[in-house]
Amino acid sequence: MIDRLLAIIAPHRCYGCGDEGAILCDCCKNDIFETPFTTCVVCREPTLQDNLCSRHILPYTRLWCVAKREGVLEAVIDGYKFRRVRAAADVLAELLDTSLPDLGPNVVVVPVPTAPRNVRIRGYDHMVLVARALAKRRGWRVSPLLKRQTNATQHFAKTAAVRRKQAKHFFVVHGTIAPDVPYLVIDDIFTTSSTIEAAADCLKRAGVAEVWIGVIARQ
Repeated sequence: MIDRLLAIIAPHRCYGCGDEGAILCDCCKNDIFETPFTTCVVCREPTLQDNLCSRHILPYTRLWCVAKREGVLEAVIDGYKFRRVRAAADVLAELLDTSLPDLGPNVVVVPVPTAPRNVRIRGYDHMVLVARALAKRRGWRVSPLLKRQTNATQHFAKTAAVRRKQAKHFFVVHGTIAPDVPYLVIDDIFTTSSTIEAAADCLKRAGVAEVWIGVIARQ
């Protein structure tokens, strides 16, 4: 409600062209879709299906990514995360929705949880809002199964090895697992894969049979 009122009083300007009225106009959304991520997100080698090739042994089996983290997409993500442009959640959910194939009706969406300190700073968990918007579009269920155990963030990790070491202790599963449905873990940025792998591995160890990944941008 507050976001809708603010949009009337102080309309958003498109992050792409600057036109008033929306965070991303239809033309600028189409520009993103015209340059999709078409290689393996993990190794960037060509792949024939999704954005994950067969070279990797991972705790998830499918992965999709909207685009590289650059230009307009990067600006929208940064506005959402660092300047509290909360309305960008719906835009990012739309971008992710458009990039996903038909996955059926029984998918459970699991947002990668934000460090508690960052939730307090922003006033919201940014991936929870995206998860809800995406699930609403697809008729799916959201389950915040993953809980963050630490306040560590990977913005300050200097190496991939440090990221992997941190990520091993990030998550714990709270909640009931349905073993016969796929779980789609979503996150905003894929950098070294350490966070996504830790999240997927945590779900697998808790009894999830099929883990898929959806990310908005590849760093």
